[in-house]
Amino acid sequence: MTPLDPPVSVLLALWAPVPSSYGLTVVQGRGGPHAVGDAASPAGTGPVPLGAWLTALGRLQRCLAVLVSPADPLPGLAAALDAGQGVLLETAGNAPGPRRVLLVPEENGASTLWHAHELASPAPPLDAGHARREIHAATQEAIEALTELDLARGRPELADELTDLITANLDPRLLPPSLEPRHRTLLERSLRLGAICDLALSDDGAAASAAQAANRARVLRPLAAVARRGVAAATQWWA
Repeated sequence: MTPLDPPVSVLLALWAPVPSSYGLTVVQGRGGPHAVGDAASPAGTGPVPLGAWLTALGRLQRCLAVLVSPADPLPGLAAALDAGQGVLLETAGNAPGPRRVLLVPEENGASTLWHAHELASPAPPLDAGHARREIHAATQEAIEALTELDLARGRPELADELTDLITANLDPRLLPPSLEPRHRTLLERSLRLGAICDLALSDDGAAASAAQAANRARVLRPLAAVARRGVAAATQWWA
């Protein structure tokens, strides 16, 4: 069975509220250590190890992962467009005051450098119940659209990949035990839908004409946006 591969921002959003050495290992994976470059840090300090930065940030009030795209840019998240992902962290009113930070990952060889961007206003709250309904409807629509578009005609390997994604699951070792089952299900379904849409949209060789490619994008891109919203709602955590 094909495992789903969550973006690193999703992993950080899941584990930041429950800091542990195991969670940090999950976020960093098999690569090098992660660090944060923060303009708010004292001059000359340079990047700070991710774990130490999270500790210094203070008590979290809210945390969520965001997957962003030029197709549906979110207000205040332009800094994450190139990476396509980020983590929103909001702290409580502890000294020197509450902070709203967007962490954006940048791969730097084997390691990852997170760029910290201060946000002027909080992101609007997300409704997980609404996201669940959206994901359910969008997944059915995507399956029907893929059947109608017949992308796999003459491409049996594409049909196999899509079938694998439809049944793909998250590795439970990547998830904190405190994650609610309904949020885990929403995250899994959202990542699955996003992967299906990405695969179908990236396979330009399956389109017989520019018109067919445009029709495919018209149908699937809104569903990919639903998947991105579902991931944000599934990872949203409140103190």
